[in-house]
Amino acid sequence: MTVITQNFRLNALANQYAAALYNHISATSGNHFMINANGQPIQVNIIGGIKGVRDLIDGYALEALRDNYQHWENLGIQLLSKCVQDGELTPSGHEIWQSMVNDMGNTVAGRK
Repeated sequence: MTVITQNFRLNALANQYAAALYNHISATSGNHFMINANGQPIQVNIIGGIKGVRDLIDGYALEALRDNYQHWENLGIQLLSKCVQDGELTPSGHEIWQSMVNDMGNTVAGRK
């Protein structure tokens, strides 16, 4: 997957978020996380480490912004600025991750 934006600040924030998320996931469950698809728990393995998590951020957060908002890069900067502090996930970062996990579960279940 290619990087979704050429905006330097947005890319930097997405990379920081991916690193913090990967560290959190690795510390809590190894190299995988669980999604819920119609009540069925499904293990999702992270392939590619931080890059794999960045691909998920692009696909489930930044693409949604791009597809729904005219000034999506500015919105993305505002959003991702709240996700990491001192290299650690913030409550906002956890909340956005949970939203992405829910979206993944809906996608697997065939819902939008």
